[in-house]
Amino acid sequence: MNYTIKRILTKQAKEYIHKYHYSHGSHNAPSPCYGLFDDDELIGVCMFATPIGESVRECLFGKENKEGVIELHRFHILDVTPRNAESWFISRALNNLHLDKPKIKGVISFADPTVGHVGTIYRATNALYCGRTSKKLCYIDKTGRLRHPRQNGKDITKEMAKELGWTSTRRESKYRYIWIIGDNKADKRYWRKKLKLEVLQYPKE
Repeated sequence: MNYTIKRILTKQAKEYIHKYHYSHGSHNAPSPCYGLFDDDELIGVCMFATPIGESVRECLFGKENKEGVIELHRFHILDVTPRNAESWFISRALNNLHLDKPKIKGVISFADPTVGHVGTIYRATNALYCGRTSKKLCYIDKTGRLRHPRQNGKDITKEMAKELGWTSTRRESKYRYIWIIGDNKADKRYWRKKLKLEVLQYPKE
């Protein structure tokens, strides 16, 4: 593969994700964002962001270390790449993340079985599997976009959703994956021991 990975502006990343990702939406202020380029053509985006819920940040290493946690929030790559391009891109995006944000020690991401995802590409990068989340009540807005029950730091009630013209939908529990990143093997071992989630065997496809 003769691809390059560059950090890109939030605006460019959001435009790509809104166009190609099944959610057609993203966190309001994701950062950092990385683009996969074939020459000058953007063919993929890996977007990191602060998790919406405080409990997500705290579940890895505890409340006192929540600032060291970030979410791999959106990931997409065009179907013009070889089969291993996804894992290749994620691995290098994580390396770039460590260089750009050295205080980050844990990265969490979720695979949504409602849309047929189980985290296959995460397994290819040796991500730790840490079980499934609880089922969640979400909303579909007037454009058909899936909306998280927490928006802009506020919980959206059923009454608020009704006023907005959103309809409720019950989402399946998601698969939860973790990457531990650090300066060296000793640093990674330290944060691996701090991990509060139980590491399990990968679920069957």
